[in-house]
Amino acid sequence: MNKFNLLLSFQRIWQHFIIWMNSSSDLQVWQELDHQGHASCWHAYDPITGRSACFGSEEEMRIWIDKCYYR
Repeated sequence: MNKFNLLLSFQRIWQHFIIWMNSSSDLQVWQELDHQGHASCWHAYDPITGRSACFGSEEEMRIWIDKCYYR
């Protein structure tokens, strides 16, 4: 495993750790990076309802949030 892949793995672990530490009733949103460090998708998770989703763009994620929470 090269340095870059190790860094990406650490980044993913760190993101999940931060989400776990901040677990509350708030909607959680994060961006996943591909192996080259580019944004690959957006994730959203609602700990109250247990709903989660993955989107190809930030705009798609925002539309989902608007539909679910601001009807």
